[in-house]
Amino acid sequence: MNCKVAIVYHSAGGNTKALAEALASLLPDAGLYRMNEFDLHTLPDYDALIVGTYTWGNGELPAKSAAFYKELDQLSIAHLKTGVFGTGETNYHHFCGAVDHFRNMLFAKSQLLVTLKIEQMYQESDLPRLQKFATLFQDY
Repeated sequence: MNCKVAIVYHSAGGNTKALAEALASLLPDAGLYRMNEFDLHTLPDYDALIVGTYTWGNGELPAKSAAFYKELDQLSIAHLKTGVFGTGETNYHHFCGAVDHFRNMLFAKSQLLVTLKIEQMYQESDLPRLQKFATLFQDY
């Protein structure tokens, strides 16, 4: 059985977009969507949702990610396998804090499988972590 996966991300500087594209290359049947272009009403059509965001300020969600978070939090998503990934900078006290916000909500509301935090732009040395992340969303 193929797992129908939606990868939904928000990126400003390109780091999170590059990470989303890298994950999508490891899950070739997954749909890749910008957060503001994804219709949350289509979630019943999916088996899994992977959310990607960067972190703003001191561990906060960027405005577009916060709006998506609020809408997603209102939905019944218990059927979904979920994961969350993000980019940030370790010199901030709350490294990838936006990932933690999504993780906490998705843990309570869905079948959270995995989280992934990457320092700024992913590097070749991060590829084993990306592959491990993607493996959880392949056929099961």
